[in-house]
Amino acid sequence: MCKIGDIIAIKKFIGDDNALVNLHYFVVISDEKGCIGGLSFDIVSVDMSSFKNNDHRANKLKHIENIEIRTIDGKIYDEKIKSGYIKVDQLFYFNKRKIQYFVVGQVDGDVLLKILEHLDYLDSLNLVKQNIYNL
Repeated sequence: MCKIGDIIAIKKFIGDDNALVNLHYFVVISDEKGCIGGLSFDIVSVDMSSFKNNDHRANKLKHIENIEIRTIDGKIYDEKIKSGYIKVDQLFYFNKRKIQYFVVGQVDGDVLLKILEHLDYLDSLNLVKQNIYNL
């Protein structure tokens, strides 16, 4: 069971280009049930990615939709998770019964609040994209 603020690893899902995405990390921002376009969901999350190097970090943090997340910004149980960034403009909707996932940590309250406030801001600019996955 996951809750708001958890960092989860999803073992696989189908990405935007219909390609299989293996083991990817997300921060849960809602655990309420809902339905979009006839597809049910009970996890809403934002995508996490890591930095490849300092140039990559600088480039990604130039974009308004990305915020930095460091390993000290919460409790991390998986040593594979490195400091990186969250793509706040991309919401991912999943159905827990149709995915394999596990909790690998939690972001602290200040980081969660920053994510939610940034999401509201980006939404006010119509910059939020919804990705619905129903494997």
